[in-house]
Amino acid sequence: MSMRTRTRLDLRGLVLPATILLAWWVVSANGLGNNYIFVSFSRIGAAIAQFVNDGTLLAGTTATLLRLLIGFALGAASGLAIGLLIGLSSAAGRVISPTFHALRQIAVFAWMPLLTAWLGIGGQTMIALIAIGAFYPTVVNVEAGCRGVPLPYLEVGRVMELSRWQTIRRIILPAAAPSILAGLELAVATAWLSTIGAEYFISAGDGLGIILAASRMRGSMDGVIVGILAIGLVGFALNRLLAFASRRAFKWRAPST
Repeated sequence: MSMRTRTRLDLRGLVLPATILLAWWVVSANGLGNNYIFVSFSRIGAAIAQFVNDGTLLAGTTATLLRLLIGFALGAASGLAIGLLIGLSSAAGRVISPTFHALRQIAVFAWMPLLTAWLGIGGQTMIALIAIGAFYPTVVNVEAGCRGVPLPYLEVGRVMELSRWQTIRRIILPAAAPSILAGLELAVATAWLSTIGAEYFISAGDGLGIILAASRMRGSMDGVIVGILAIGLVGFALNRLLAFASRRAFKWRAPST
């Protein structure tokens, strides 16, 4: 794809948000809707300036990303371990898989009453919810990747008389790598949603979700809009970063042009 074509596609992606912003401005500037909901751009700009100047936005973003990092690391690491265990061992799969697949039907925030009873209302509960959000998609994709290795690959290992460990290291894990990476990408996305949801409902300390909850409690719709914008922009940046990392990690798989 040429640079000109890529730029044209990127510009087309701006059409919808630009249309939404224009419609919002027309409604708010002309009093065509509820002024409490359709906040004017000037009020939103003033709220952004206030949150930036008093450090609220920076502190909230930093706290949210730190929670995301810790919760994701815990959930993804345990998910990798369990996913590899049940993906590589049929015996472990028969013991663990039924319970795991039953538990993953439980919504992340359904664990909140139990976690708050165990850990209290605070940062530990939020991190636990984030870890749960990252854990399930990691296990599912790691297991699927390990079990989905094509049989001819495994036959090659048998012909070469590889040991079990050599087969795992040299054949199964490389073949499963795309599925594992896809699971980690999905885990980051669900962990991000869990982070914002946990902050919003628990509202302890700093965080983008806490900014959103505090603004709602004050009846400050401009603050709510700023929180939504910040959450969207940070989430979009994380998505782009993951997409870039994925392309770099599997650049060798792309067909030559």
